[in-house]
Amino acid sequence: MKVQFEAIQIQEESSFRILQTPHLQDFYLWHSHPEYELLYIEAETGPRRVGSHVSQYQQSDLVFIGPHIPHLNFDYGLKVPYRKIVVQMKEDFLGKTWTEVPELHAIKELFERAKTGIIFEGERKEEIGHRLMALPEKSHFDQFVEILSVFQILAKELKWVYLNEMATWDNPSKKEEQRWQIVKDWVENHFMESIPLHEIAEKCHLSKEAFCRYFKSKTQLTFSNYVNQYRITQAKKMLMQDISIGEIAYACGFESLSYFTKIFTRTIGKSPNRYRKSL
Repeated sequence: MKVQFEAIQIQEESSFRILQTPHLQDFYLWHSHPEYELLYIEAETGPRRVGSHVSQYQQSDLVFIGPHIPHLNFDYGLKVPYRKIVVQMKEDFLGKTWTEVPELHAIKELFERAKTGIIFEGERKEEIGHRLMALPEKSHFDQFVEILSVFQILAKELKWVYLNEMATWDNPSKKEEQRWQIVKDWVENHFMESIPLHEIAEKCHLSKEAFCRYFKSKTQLTFSNYVNQYRITQAKKMLMQDISIGEIAYACGFESLSYFTKIFTRTIGKSPNRYRKSL
């Protein structure tokens, strides 16, 4: 079965991405990505397919999956109520040199074990799951501190079991990852300009139509929505400075102040002016 590359977009204001019960039970996707993934799910039973490991979990599951390991959605095929939380992060989410910090040695070993895929067992599994479930209600800083605390507990206090004997997944979708990197780099370097669809499609060696299908399948977003989200992220940073909102709109590539205000309000839930005042 072909492994699909999943393009994960982690917002600049955070070190990780959190997905709470994304409802993918009817969406079969045997996929991989270069990010680590910590997942907790509560359900009567469900599929556990990670790498070459195939089994069923009962009542709940707490799993840590390393980079490029193919896996199936843990809610695939579920027809009963369930709750799920997914935390995805890059290997250097704690900084480029975090593995050299003595206090983080246990977490470093945990990340090494995750390269085969591991599950956690024990009385505290549900406690950790409920702490993860509460993450979306916290600020970015409190989320960061809580995740660090959770990893320390997982590394020191919970029993873990390997799902695969060894890590053998270098990168089953290198071409897809390289294509996604081209898109990210192009947007980061040209977001302040108009980005013609045919130009980015050519960079990826695709027609416009094929690029649109590719991008939607990887991100669940249209390319224009993705670009606007990136522009809004940059605008939020600029709103902390003494720059007029009109200047920010044009500096971030929006064709007019009214369109910028419309997209910003739709994305953030408040106008640029209200957002600046709230700071």
